[in-house]
Amino acid sequence: MPASSTTAPRSFLDAYRAGDLGDAFTHPAGDLEGALAVPRDVDRARLAAVLCAGHARWGLRPAQARALERLAHPDARVVVTGQQVGFVLGPTYTLTKAATAVKLAAELDRPDRPVVAVFWMATQDHDAAEVDHAWLLGRDERLHQLHLPLPEGHAVGRARVDPSLLADAAERLRVIDAGDGHGGPHAADVADWFADAAAVPGEERPRWSDVFARLLCRLLGDQGLVVLDPLDPAVASLWRPQLERELERPEASADRIRGAGHALEALGWAPQLGRGEGATNVFAERPGGGARELVRVDGDGFRVGEGHVDRAELLAWLEADPTALTPAAGLRPVLQDAVLPTAAFVVGPGELRYLAQLRGVYDLHGVPMPVVWPRASATVLQPPVRRILDRFGLDWRAVQSDPKRLHCELALQRHGHADAFAAALATIEHEAQTLLERVDAIDPTLRRTVRKGRSHVERTVLNLRDKTAHALARQDDELQHQFQRLEVHLRPNGGLQERVLSPFTFFLTLGIAPVRDAFLALPASGDHAIAF
Repeated sequence: MPASSTTAPRSFLDAYRAGDLGDAFTHPAGDLEGALAVPRDVDRARLAAVLCAGHARWGLRPAQARALERLAHPDARVVVTGQQVGFVLGPTYTLTKAATAVKLAAELDRPDRPVVAVFWMATQDHDAAEVDHAWLLGRDERLHQLHLPLPEGHAVGRARVDPSLLADAAERLRVIDAGDGHGGPHAADVADWFADAAAVPGEERPRWSDVFARLLCRLLGDQGLVVLDPLDPAVASLWRPQLERELERPEASADRIRGAGHALEALGWAPQLGRGEGATNVFAERPGGGARELVRVDGDGFRVGEGHVDRAELLAWLEADPTALTPAAGLRPVLQDAVLPTAAFVVGPGELRYLAQLRGVYDLHGVPMPVVWPRASATVLQPPVRRILDRFGLDWRAVQSDPKRLHCELALQRHGHADAFAAALATIEHEAQTLLERVDAIDPTLRRTVRKGRSHVERTVLNLRDKTAHALARQDDELQHQFQRLEVHLRPNGGLQERVLSPFTFFLTLGIAPVRDAFLALPASGDHAIAF
């Protein structure tokens, strides 16, 4: 590495694992046994019955039926994770999260204390722009976008989809992985698999969230993954007591979130969640299909949009429709863990940041906070990627971290100039040290002048080195082409692969079952490559 390289800053995840976040979490990182030992006062039998009924329209798998039976056990626990209902399963980390939950639940499961994996679909979320599209990488190594129009400002789980749009998506899956208009060896199977999931029984215009659930059940239902839709009225009725309590003291949870944010700032971390004056942790949808709007404190009552309402009116909405009031991010995990016997909550990096502000909200509602488990991370290395990495002796992590810098470094080495610059820098260091020894014997005050001169010469050489490397990278057409290929696979659209590409990318090129099995074989934590 050149002398100008820098060390990556410490991450929030590193701080969490090291226990350096004060008392933000009830359990230290990895304290599974401690979390499993906490009593969970949950009506497991009712919960299992409600979830079983919800699976009827998704195609209940035998393994899911067994998991729900085990969930009714009086000492059952769950490993829960969740994600927004992205088009064609959203980014690949949705699959990684679910596989992590399945893996961790299986490791903790015992006959006398069953542990079940649960996937919470974020159907209450109203940010349609985050879920209405998907990126796929074809075998032509071009990015293709699939789009599903969803109404902005409304809970995405309520959106119904014209079946013609789903049929169009299935047809695109047949041909998206080839530029010649003909799909690859798995295209027909993948398109049919998607089309079958999109055919929700008894629904002419299915909810997209039901299609998402059916895909997930087909993918991981045989491993016992249970899916939960918080917009199911029978499910939503389970946390009504917590919503009523929240409306009794509507600013208390926001105050605790702000207090936790100040504590994080004192430790040098910017808080993820902010709560403005008067903001609550509850959203409301007016009767008759209104948009999802934040409930704000307004005098002795509340304001929803432009209208003033009192607590009794909000409770009347909730009585008429258990899904009329929904939690903001600062309350949602608490409602989740109020109705699930949660031992571990599998999360991504962003969720970890905001959960660090929620311990006080858990305490406010008398809900035990589970252990927070950072999900595994996976990068798929398809055969063309592996061949390029092997040919040039590259590490996939280095490519993902900074492909452009690595491209330039490799160009400098490939054309035989790296050693020359390294020798020049070594010579500067040696000659400067010799000068320092000489002037020190004559006048020690001259040391600073020598050091300043050495620093200037080193910067000049390093600047020349960088410009030379960039010039060589531009001129080497073969190397440039190979790095362009690496970037589109490992840094598509400039982002990490798992955060951009849908897992359907890999289903199309590698097959559904092989990809699923590879993700299920991952350890339940850490960063990993899946090589095919």
